Formats: sequence, structure tokens, C-alpha cells
Amino acid sequence: MNSNPNSIARSDDPKAVVSPVVPTLIVDGIWGWHTRWDRLRQKIETDVGPCQIWRYDSSGRLTLQMLGARLAADLRALDGPFNAVGFSMGGLIIREAMRQDPDLPLQRVAFLNSPHRGSLAAYFLPLAACRDMRPGSPFLRRLNAAPWDHPTLVSWCPGDLMVLPGWSARWSRATQIVRTDIPAHDWPVISGTLHRKVILFLKAP
Repeated sequence: MNSNPNSIARSDDPKAVVSPVVPTLIVDGIWGWHTRWDRLRQKIETDVGPCQIWRYDSSGRLTLQMLGARLAADLRALDGPFNAVGFSMGGLIIREAMRQDPDLPLQRVAFLNSPHRGSLAAYFLPLAACRDMRPGSPFLRRLNAAPWDHPTLVSWCPGDLMVLPGWSARWSRATQIVRTDIPAHDWPVISGTLHRKVILFLKAP
């Protein structure tokens, strides 16, 4: 019997190479209720490996730098490689965690409708996180100047009414870009088609 709970054997051969099971962390966006990601979490657990939803204060009152620091600390506690899925603001929090601690062993990541170049909608409220997500903000300039070389899937929607303009979520550093045409910012929460694309991406060698 394999004594390492974080490993799986590829065959019944006792001499088979043991492959580590990489956990996945889902990070929701601003004002999100985290349990809405249970469907994707369950699919990832079935097809990829352990998955959990990161619980945090998504009210927008905290800066993304503060949230990135908290996420980086939790990722360090995993003590091993991990995947990540970030929705909307959650994608920026993941990127900020990696900017603050670039040695974190991120294996693969999916950013779903994340405003990589900011959103004009962020001007509507004077919350700390919204100020960080305004186009050209000091936070975004610092974040976008940081290096990035991780396998990355990005989804974006030209008709997104929260990420304005929609192409702000289309990130040139991504290795795979998925366009969705349903004009609903929360479409990644329920889209079975997009969920399948994310799972296939996370399972890739």
C-alpha cells in the first residue's frame, strides 16, 4: 500500500512510478458567495484531484495586496505543487500572491473573466479593492510589470458588463484563451462547457 496520501500509482505494478496528486484552490471574485463554486469543485475532485474553495473577505474593503499576502501564506502552507482557479477579482489575487512570493510552486492556473487590465466598472464604488482594479492603477501597473511563465488558461467575454471593456480579461501571457459570448459576468460559475475546458487544462501534463 502506498503510504503517501498525496501520491497515486499509475498502474497495478508495485514498481510503477508514483505520481503526486496536485491539489487545486478556487478563488472567487468580489462579493461572491463561495459555495456557488461547489459544482466546479466537485468536478475537479472527481477528474483532477483534491480541490477546495479559498474562504476570504470578498467585500472589497481590503486591498488586493493584503489579500494576495493572505493567499500566499495559505499556499505556502500547502507545502507542495498546486493548481489554482481564479474568477474575476480572484484571478488578480492569485497573480498578486505569486508576485509577492514567486517561488510558490504553482503548476497550472485558470483565470475566468479576470480584469487583467482593470475595469471601468471599478470606478462606481470607492472600495479599496475597486480602486486597485481601476485601469492604470498603481496596483495594476505593479502587477503587470511582474514576470509570469506559468501555464495559464484565460476566459473572457466581449459583452462582459462587469469587466469593462471585455477585452481587459483577454491576457496576452496566457497559453490558452477561451472566448465566451454569453453576456453574463458570472457565466463561468455555471457553464458546463467552460468547466470541461478548465478540467482538461488542469489535467494536461
